[in-house]
Amino acid sequence: MVPDPDKRQVSFPKLLYPLYKNKEPTTAQQWISAKQEIDGAEGLWRIYDNIYDLTDFVSSHPGGSQWLEFTKGTDITEAFETHHINSAVAEALLPKYFIKRAESPRNSPFTFKEDGFYKTLKLKIAAKLKELPHDVRRKSDNVTDFLFACLLILSPLCCWLWTKNLIYGAASTVILGFILSGLTTCAHNYFHRSDSWRMYLLNFSGFFYTDFRISHSLSHHLHTNTANDLELSIFLPFLHYLPRVDKPMWAQMGAFFYPVIFAFTSLGFMVKHFANVFKNSDNKRLTWDNMIPFLLPVWMWLLSGVSLPWVIIVWLATMMISSFFFVGIGLTAGHHAHINFFEGDVPRDESLDWGIHQMDTIVERIENMEDHFKSITRFGDHALHHLFPTLDHAELKYLYPTLLEHCEKFDTQLRMTTFYNALISHSKQLIRKWPNDFKNSKCTK
Repeated sequence: MVPDPDKRQVSFPKLLYPLYKNKEPTTAQQWISAKQEIDGAEGLWRIYDNIYDLTDFVSSHPGGSQWLEFTKGTDITEAFETHHINSAVAEALLPKYFIKRAESPRNSPFTFKEDGFYKTLKLKIAAKLKELPHDVRRKSDNVTDFLFACLLILSPLCCWLWTKNLIYGAASTVILGFILSGLTTCAHNYFHRSDSWRMYLLNFSGFFYTDFRISHSLSHHLHTNTANDLELSIFLPFLHYLPRVDKPMWAQMGAFFYPVIFAFTSLGFMVKHFANVFKNSDNKRLTWDNMIPFLLPVWMWLLSGVSLPWVIIVWLATMMISSFFFVGIGLTAGHHAHINFFEGDVPRDESLDWGIHQMDTIVERIENMEDHFKSITRFGDHALHHLFPTLDHAELKYLYPTLLEHCEKFDTQLRMTTFYNALISHSKQLIRKWPNDFKNSKCTK
């Protein structure tokens, strides 16, 4: 299907609608290709209204070469601002790679004004980070490594227990799935940042960190709940999160059958990933890290002494349980509440501060702010994580006083809820047909 070059976004009608948005299958690489066509980066890297050739800098990029390799040919303004808390260092390097001024306006509604919400908050956070304990990130490493060890120990034991007692086997499989979901969420703490071996742990769940760096880090995090948020599309045609007056009844029924979709999500991702690899779709290639999901059943088989077919059954059950918890916790973390901004709603303005937009798309789950284990394994401290994605989750709890004080100064707030209310609100969003008005109502309060 040929994309309509004149199609516009609903909430921001001055902006082009993402190309290939409705083309199947939806992939992270396809999202990048669409941006390369409409971002006006001229095959290089665009930051604000300037074009830069960062080719010679790719291999020495402190965050790893992959971030720049993925984004070549696109507008990386949002990524540049949010991934560099001390942006003065990065800004000092840019003149060396400057090529020319961009010929077209940015296809983004977001601003980063020096006196705006986000830029002034970033300065305060940069100062606060200097006061944090120097080894605070070790807390996250310890939790992640503990869960990984639990996965390795319990997975073959789980297979063995099935041969001794069905109740013990079933209970251990549920526990194993919960551990895998927690480990997957922990891995999410690492793929946002510079390369680390812990980011590969995400692949054990059937997801792939390379895809998530695009669909989650570059798309969802930077363009949250807008037309450019790929994560709002990946559940189609089953779950329709955008408010539309013509949303059919069967789509609204997703508020009741979504648990089934959650359970099959990771397996669906894995099947689609390998289908695209074997079809060489979007230039996907088979790489060594693609084999990580299969290391777990091999490990279970070698150590448990159980037949391979039975091991595969236990592994698939574990994957589905993990997927149910991971997606369920993730989609109630803050963004899918019915009172949040989504593409189709009326925004505060057609041009707005990126940080203010983030606050309009998040309702924080309060119970996951209580301790670090809950935070890193359940997508806790979500507002601060979205505002500063390259910080470790262990650092976030120290920053709340700064954020709350800053919100008060800019007449906005960090909205909070409980998990159970978030679950209900998630269902209401699947049902919601009519737009919220953030410009003339109390949605932001």
